[in-house]
Amino acid sequence: MLVEQTRPAADVARAPIPWRAVALLSLAAFASAASIRVADPLLPAIGSEFSVSTGVAANVVIAFSITYGMFQLVGGLIGDRFGKFRTATVATLLSGFGALLCVYAVSIDALTLARLASGAAAAAIMPMALAWIGDSVDFEQRQNVLARFLPGQILGVVFGQAIGGVLAEFMGWRSVFLVIAGLQFAVGAAMLFELWLRRKAETKSVVQELGPVALFKRMGGLLRDGWVRIVLAAVFIEGFAVFGAMAFLASYLQLDYGLSVGGAGVVVATFGLGGLVFSFTSQRLLDWLGAAGLARRGGLVLSIAFGLLSVMPTVWLAPVLTAAMGLGFYMLHNTLQVSATQMAPEARGTGVAIYASSLFFGQTAGVAAAAFVFDRWGAAPVFIAASVILPILASWFAARLGSSGER
Repeated sequence: MLVEQTRPAADVARAPIPWRAVALLSLAAFASAASIRVADPLLPAIGSEFSVSTGVAANVVIAFSITYGMFQLVGGLIGDRFGKFRTATVATLLSGFGALLCVYAVSIDALTLARLASGAAAAAIMPMALAWIGDSVDFEQRQNVLARFLPGQILGVVFGQAIGGVLAEFMGWRSVFLVIAGLQFAVGAAMLFELWLRRKAETKSVVQELGPVALFKRMGGLLRDGWVRIVLAAVFIEGFAVFGAMAFLASYLQLDYGLSVGGAGVVVATFGLGGLVFSFTSQRLLDWLGAAGLARRGGLVLSIAFGLLSVMPTVWLAPVLTAAMGLGFYMLHNTLQVSATQMAPEARGTGVAIYASSLFFGQTAGVAAAAFVFDRWGAAPVFIAASVILPILASWFAARLGSSGER
């Protein structure tokens, strides 16, 4: 079977900005991001109910990350074949069904399988949203549109972590997944209605046939490129260090400082607030520091925040340090993300999909490694490792970025 790869027709760029559809995609990204991080503050409660350690309970985080990373490319292929907005819609609804399965899980294994299904479905949402905006919005207007789209994802992280902790404290961890399922069903239904409204105004495309063999040859060609390997290695290490540590931040605050599940969830949610600070100041920071400088400073901010977190004298510092981690992460990650969109201009979609997969495989490996350490020696060694790895990574990548001539 041949896979269709579409390019927008020339008249698409001249069309008015489809703000309603962009808003719905931003809501879908919100729901997807909430689903990604919602389990982090629930690990102690899940472990307690199923009589397993927090490290074993972390399998529900690892499971989601595995399929989320693996199905990025699959989602891209399906989107090119059947339409990006349609694929994002179906993925949102299927992710809701996955969350509903979590509500009725009777064992840690059943919950892990449900999160595997949720991750596979959610994988297509963000890439297809970005690709649809790229197809439907004129290049000169695209940066503004994406800037308005991005807060949906960031606020989803905040919502997922905050609501996860608060609801779990008062109504139990199952209620958290019920809320996520309801949110995804509501957004998916609205997207279905938008598809119905747009049924006669579908974007016409120039179709180019691309077989599976050609696709894998293209991927192989990308991976032979030195700059591509640098970007992929950098984002893998970033995901490993940042999200491996972040997965146990809520557990650390509960077990070492006595915070409630809700309180820990609210603290972890300030990571997203740091991301919003970056979103609102990104242009000024970039003008001031440049791309390489932005990456270096981001790594430095992350290093200081994780280092102080490991020896924190009072829990009242936790929200400030977590927000600083969010700011530092988006400073570094934004530079990597921009590099990903430019690392293979002749195969941009495939390149970005591989990049996204690398990030989440890094996250998966990081959570697995951190779980092993956390169960034996606690959270401090995990945070210290992140504080050492991230500035080295940022400095290395910034140096390669400068030598590549990209800025």
